[in-house]
Amino acid sequence: MKDSDPNIETEELSTSPSLNNTLTKPSTNEGIKEEKNKSQKPVYTKLNYDGLNDDEITILKRQIETPEPSVSYFTLFSFASPFDLLLLFIACISAIVSGAAMPLFTLIFGNLTQIFSDFIVNGSSPDEFQRSVDHNTLYFLYLGIGMGITTYIHTFLNADRGEVIAARFRKRYLKAVLRQNIGYFDHIGAGEVTSRVTSDITLIQDGISEKIGVTFSGFASFISAFVISFIKSWKLTLILLSCIVVMLSNIGIATYFLVKCINQTTAVIGEASTVAEDVLSSIRNTVAFGVQQRLANKFDAKLEIAEMYGIRKGFIVATMVSVIWFVAYTTYSLAFWEGSRLINSGEIGIGALMTTVTSVMIGAFALANVAPGFEAMGGSVGAAYKIFEAINRVPVIDSERDDGEQPNELVGRIEFQNVKFAYPSRPNVPVLDDFNLVIEPGQTVALVGASGSGKSTIIGLLERFYEPIGGTITIDGHNLESLNVKWLRRQLSLVSQEPVLFSCSIYKNIGYGLIGTPYENADEETKSEMIRQACEEANAWEFIKNLTDGLDTEVGERGFLLSGGQKQRIAIARAIVSQPKLLLLDEATSALDTKSEGIVQEALDRALQSRTTIIIAHRLSTIRDADKIVVMSNGKIIETGTHNDLLSRQGAYHLLVQAQNIRATNEKDHLALSDEGSKEQKELYKVDTRATRGSISSLVIKDLERDSYYEPKVITRSTFTLVKSVCAFSFHFWLFFIPLTNQLQLIF
Repeated sequence: MKDSDPNIETEELSTSPSLNNTLTKPSTNEGIKEEKNKSQKPVYTKLNYDGLNDDEITILKRQIETPEPSVSYFTLFSFASPFDLLLLFIACISAIVSGAAMPLFTLIFGNLTQIFSDFIVNGSSPDEFQRSVDHNTLYFLYLGIGMGITTYIHTFLNADRGEVIAARFRKRYLKAVLRQNIGYFDHIGAGEVTSRVTSDITLIQDGISEKIGVTFSGFASFISAFVISFIKSWKLTLILLSCIVVMLSNIGIATYFLVKCINQTTAVIGEASTVAEDVLSSIRNTVAFGVQQRLANKFDAKLEIAEMYGIRKGFIVATMVSVIWFVAYTTYSLAFWEGSRLINSGEIGIGALMTTVTSVMIGAFALANVAPGFEAMGGSVGAAYKIFEAINRVPVIDSERDDGEQPNELVGRIEFQNVKFAYPSRPNVPVLDDFNLVIEPGQTVALVGASGSGKSTIIGLLERFYEPIGGTITIDGHNLESLNVKWLRRQLSLVSQEPVLFSCSIYKNIGYGLIGTPYENADEETKSEMIRQACEEANAWEFIKNLTDGLDTEVGERGFLLSGGQKQRIAIARAIVSQPKLLLLDEATSALDTKSEGIVQEALDRALQSRTTIIIAHRLSTIRDADKIVVMSNGKIIETGTHNDLLSRQGAYHLLVQAQNIRATNEKDHLALSDEGSKEQKELYKVDTRATRGSISSLVIKDLERDSYYEPKVITRSTFTLVKSVCAFSFHFWLFFIPLTNQLQLIF
């Protein structure tokens, strides 16, 4: 287990963030409110900075704080090129033309209505009647062709550019996330990032593609319809216009609350995705400890909050749409009632009435059809908030910047001067305090000590994963903060105690170690020879060549198709294939068996001779030949020297060695037990274990069965219950609606 890692608890159960605090679940309303508030507040405002000065607090905060982005609808087109904007402009013009052309049919419809009325009432000539009808029907044909072409243009261009811009969003967001410093990820899980890339950007795409055309077309239809209706009967149109003001106000208010609900929903769903990702990635631990139901409850707690916001969103949308249609039909009622009076007074004819009423209703319905477009556009703005939060964030440790010193040659002298450090996620827990250490070029320095003493933190600072809050770290006299981050990391190779392999072949996994080196673009023959040599040095070639596909063997997701020792040897080969100047080994042989450890250690000893190396080890037998051994405790150095020197002092290192020697002696004694003991007892003695009739997992499962975790209460509803609920709702609805209808009849 890594020392001083902020995300890993000391208990073995907590190997994943999802397994922490499984006993607590916000099942009550207060718990949901607490989770809701938790998801909305910046992380760094809840941390305890007691005992730190202002400069130290600033250094810690800037590693995790994220500025509030300013996002409007036009911000969504930040990644559109001038050519994209030109095509979108053409699409908008086509949508406007298509929308404006729709109400024109009311003119034709009004003319035809007047022609039929004259023919029936006044008895006009049949030939003249047919000629007029034929002439007007041709206008329908021309109008249909024009609308078909313009609708196709704006639909295709909006959909096409929406796909292109959404792809750029995904690329820029993922690039921005990979650019961030490690402190940024202390409170952001892989599931949240996945949720942003998929669902959130899909919402953005929905708001910048076809919905734009629908919105522009709807507004164009609305304006065109009212221009026509004003020309035909300005008095009737003004009367009907009052209804449209109510409709527009309804859309504006609803859109404001929609954006708020979508913002809150996307934030909570991102947190839920992180929980699911963590649980599935550690499914073996989850099943082994029988905590499936508890972790499912933890996931459900997040979904309950998202469900609450989703219900609010549905209520807002339902209210908005219902008000729109209510206003539309009341407009029909008012139009024909007032229109009949105007016809009786002789102010308008039947054709003008039909044109005016039909135009106003087309405008009203067009405005109603804009509502889904506004919902999508409002949702896209809400979803873009978190996306731009990551894109606009410039990390304090930026691996993409080109500035910074890049020395022509790295010698490998490392010096820590009065270094003080605390993790940004737990600032009140000092990890290093006044730490001083000098590592000469070519030296092999071993760091030993108890877990939590700060050994792995040293490697994290050298890799510039974090910033120290005090003191300086120099390499060859250059301040670490003045060096180019990308150049610095190219000079380092890290092998951690938990090897990470990518889901590809062994050849590609090892080849990733050549990225950023002069051999990155070398021919395949040269690469293959270097990779094979690295495998031989790491004692990995023997098992690789026995695989069916050799170096082309797929390792599976996170290397699960290989054993722990095989993954570790491939990680070692990846680290040494580029011949780095600085080699960092964090328990690099921890997953190997005794035979492989000895062979790999011998190979590593040969590789360490030409470079500066820092080794973190708990097995003291692997660092006997180190040039300097540093014994650490609570972030400070308590002893420094060679193996023999430290033994002669009989200090802390001597106690560590003595403890391991006693352990080894006890194991040999247990192996030499008499035949009186059973074979099972001998095996248990080897690991200081005593036989028991029940395992921890069985005890946990019994507790879960007693608490009915495996038999959750399921709420079921029969068909009769559903019919009963519908009838009850209908009864109350008609009880309210019938008296209202009678009152309206009396009024009108």
